[in-house]
Amino acid sequence: MRSSCLGLAAVLVLFFCLFPPAVRAASDGAAPPYRGAADDVLVYERQGWVWTCDGDGKGERRLVQGVRPEVDARGRLIAFFRPTRGDASGDMSDLWVYDLERGSEAMVLVSFFAASSPVWSADAKSIAFLVRDAESLTSLIVVKADGGAVRTVLREGEGGTGFLCALSATPEGALLTHDMVNAYWVNPDGGVLKAVALTKIMGSKAESITSFDKLAVCPTDPAVLVFSHSIPGTPRFEKVMHEPSSALSLHDSWVGVGKNMRITPHEITAFDPVWSGDGRRVYFIGYKDTQAADDDLFRVLRIDRFGSGLKELVLGESVSVGVRAAAGQ
Repeated sequence: MRSSCLGLAAVLVLFFCLFPPAVRAASDGAAPPYRGAADDVLVYERQGWVWTCDGDGKGERRLVQGVRPEVDARGRLIAFFRPTRGDASGDMSDLWVYDLERGSEAMVLVSFFAASSPVWSADAKSIAFLVRDAESLTSLIVVKADGGAVRTVLREGEGGTGFLCALSATPEGALLTHDMVNAYWVNPDGGVLKAVALTKIMGSKAESITSFDKLAVCPTDPAVLVFSHSIPGTPRFEKVMHEPSSALSLHDSWVGVGKNMRITPHEITAFDPVWSGDGRRVYFIGYKDTQAADDDLFRVLRIDRFGSGLKELVLGESVSVGVRAAAGQ
């Protein structure tokens, strides 16, 4: 059994190397030019503030008070939540946008029970996020970045959907969420474009998926996605945490159902993955088992698409990625 698993891993690595997402995407148009990590704009949360740095962890700056930030693809606009002033429960949040270039902020929506980080459309004209109502039922809403045209595009229970979790965007402009049973590609104008059983993506790992686990589609190849999933922790991890750890794996529909490649090592707890704009790197939140007892636990880390080049960058969580514009653009 062990030798067959190793053989499968070798086949997967060979396939990904021979047909990387950027190459296979070229049939639908020219692949984006290669951008190194230094051109990535990272935005993340730490201790109730929104921070930014580049993809090497350099140039770190504290920007504005807020949580669960999301930077647009151009690395300029940041959507984030701030607790609603005067809300005694502390559950309600206002949606804000911060302009990195101008250093200004503006409120978009008031008093929502936000259930996910916001997600930008590709043209940065609208923002989507999950909310909960008084009965804790979830809905996916989309709002114009100026606060206009708020609409609900999917409600929990519609089309048999369950509790909606872990929102992300796809390169085709759809919104991706799951209910711990199926993954849903949702039209931002309303309706489910397709539903795929998580077992067809994750295989047996789908049995232990939680609402915190996230799927993220590669921006240069819609057939490739990265997802988080539970794994047994190392003895050092389990001694401190007393719960399962989490890892990241790649799925490619060209390779086959459930045939996935784990890209994070066993000693790393990894979750909340996001792709770089060129599809060559994955940023995520996590920590080493040797750091499990640290007071400041969560770090932003980076790993290459095939599991090499692991690097710890900065302290933080809720990371998102944009691309710094080249000179003259």
